[in-house]
Amino acid sequence: MRILILDLLAERIEFGHGGNIEMIKPFTNSNSELEVFLVTPQFEKYTEFERLGFKKIKKENVPGWDDDVDFKSEFSEVIEGTLVKFIRIFTPIGTTEKISKWIKNHKFSCVYCSGSRRNVSQPEQWMTNAKNLLRGAILAKKPFLGICFGHQLLAETLGGSVTRSSERTDAVSNLKLTNLGSNDPLFEGLSNNGEGPITLYTHQDHVVNISTDQQIIMELLGSSKHCKNAAIRARINEELLPVWGVQFHPEASKARIKRSYDLGHITLEEKESFNREHDGAQVLENFSKIVCLES
Repeated sequence: MRILILDLLAERIEFGHGGNIEMIKPFTNSNSELEVFLVTPQFEKYTEFERLGFKKIKKENVPGWDDDVDFKSEFSEVIEGTLVKFIRIFTPIGTTEKISKWIKNHKFSCVYCSGSRRNVSQPEQWMTNAKNLLRGAILAKKPFLGICFGHQLLAETLGGSVTRSSERTDAVSNLKLTNLGSNDPLFEGLSNNGEGPITLYTHQDHVVNISTDQQIIMELLGSSKHCKNAAIRARINEELLPVWGVQFHPEASKARIKRSYDLGHITLEEKESFNREHDGAQVLENFSKIVCLES
């Protein structure tokens, strides 16, 4: 199985690479080997020229790389008994149609877009190439999950809008599901007696509008107390696509949070705001089941 990740937190050991591990961990149950391809458009030199190869990047290809983390073009890890090969490649650049074909031709089973230290409300050039990759994944109808920044980028890509709040939110709270969300496979088994999934948030940007007036639109699946558009799903005409965005962080497991605190990446106040157990692992497990059914 091949998985493609927009690795937008590569510079953070636990919430970056550690988060990637949490995202792919559910796939180890049904695969003895996994290939995970990582793209980091935020570190590459921005270009508008078409680039649709399948070539590993080297350190000199990512001039913006954060040296707090060692750069490796390719490395392997054994996760839950499964050999996982990680390969860093150039971000594909081209029309939506060409990127869609690129995704299909290279047989990716799903696409993730992680969180980021950057902000959709404060646009940077590289985000254009990231959005084109999202459009290609949607057109290819491959399962896609956008997390936090990835959720916001997905919404903006499809005509929604993102604004920055006056203060950030670091909290764990229930996600109140809409009727559509209550029946969505991403949240299967997570009704929690009608309270909805328990979800972890750390963000300041918010999706304030989701698209409702174009061919591909976003449907609202759930809201939290502080964030109306906390979970969304794409639809084209009458067909729901396997494309989701979630404002919360399902990959932020208790172990990742503790290690992030130990490394000095988050404050004690932030750590304590995340003490409540949440349902992120089950959300990721549900996504992996969806991917396996689609494959």
